[in-house]
Amino acid sequence: MLYDDNVSADVAAIVNLHREGPTATASVISAWRAVTAAASRGVAADLVLVLDNADDATEQFAESWRSRGATIVSTNEGDLGAARNTAAARVDAEWLAFLDGDDLWSEDWLIRAHAAASAVGPTTAIDVFHPAINIIFGDHHSLLHHVSSTSPDFSWARFRLHNSWTALSFVRTTHVLSVPYPRNDLDRGFGYEDWSWNAEIIRRGGRHNVVADTCHFIRRQGQRTLLGQSQQSLRSPYPTPDLIRHLPPDELPGATTALSTLTATSDDLPNTHHRAEVQLSRSHLDAVRFAITIEPAIAETITAEGNPRYLPQNFNTHVTPAQRALESIDRAAATTTFSTAAELCSTSELLGALAPAERARVIADVLLDPAYQSKPRGESAQLDETFGFFPQLVSATR
Repeated sequence: MLYDDNVSADVAAIVNLHREGPTATASVISAWRAVTAAASRGVAADLVLVLDNADDATEQFAESWRSRGATIVSTNEGDLGAARNTAAARVDAEWLAFLDGDDLWSEDWLIRAHAAASAVGPTTAIDVFHPAINIIFGDHHSLLHHVSSTSPDFSWARFRLHNSWTALSFVRTTHVLSVPYPRNDLDRGFGYEDWSWNAEIIRRGGRHNVVADTCHFIRRQGQRTLLGQSQQSLRSPYPTPDLIRHLPPDELPGATTALSTLTATSDDLPNTHHRAEVQLSRSHLDAVRFAITIEPAIAETITAEGNPRYLPQNFNTHVTPAQRALESIDRAAATTTFSTAAELCSTSELLGALAPAERARVIADVLLDPAYQSKPRGESAQLDETFGFFPQLVSATR
């Protein structure tokens, strides 16, 4: 059953399930151990399994966890973001912690996230908490390093082109109820509900915070996942660009401030991913050892002993050629007169040096910017190329 009206938990540990069946065992065990660890430290946490259009195998698997105290919430949303919204509305807890049915938490995630969130104290601002690193395993092996949105290393322009935080967040229930996740619409070519939600949090003056010495384990399964499908689509809505375009050029926050004043070509800029020797803290190594006991496949990315491995590492602070091209367009818009979006895009030499897919992504951001939509699109080969990558923009930007 669901929570009684007179029962309130500190944290609802929400695991979203669809058609994973018993393959979700590792994820649910990691959540259950995190809930148990939190309870041992005085944090009342409840395990909640959300079944969204689940098949019989997944329903039977979830039912087997009732005896361990799991609450089951059934929905027919057919959408990951909408299922999170349903869970937020149907549990009685101050905080929500989200986990997808193919990923894992570390055992201390709820303890550390709750401590970090509690330390912020009562505030009207929307604070969202994320792990410091994500260890990617499965079809792809890498490390994703999160950065706080308030950090001087955080780049607004880069965030408009690349999502900076995974969906496995820790946030107040009231914030999800007031800022619900948008629906994916992959049939029409729109996706990335977590990216769009992350952007809406910032648009409303919220903050994305990193919890020190924490990590998650993210399974990559190619095009079989919603992320994989969304990578073939354009997310909607795009992050509101007012954050950067309504600021004077000299006040752009983070890494963009220093680099945007330089004269450089795309060849001078680093790639998003760098191969580097992995250096993990003691807390991270403890988390790795814990996770491998549940999901041995993680050892294919990084061993329990923390043996040095050269892995692609995305620090979310590296400045990409696409980011620099978008910045140059922003500056041109603020300092020059232009009559069409096509004319504006033609002002950036860096844009022309990008690979076609990257160039299309930058131009798509420009086309969907409300600040530019009062101008005609204009005609150009670059725009035609963009509409080839993202045909849904043809009608969306008229």
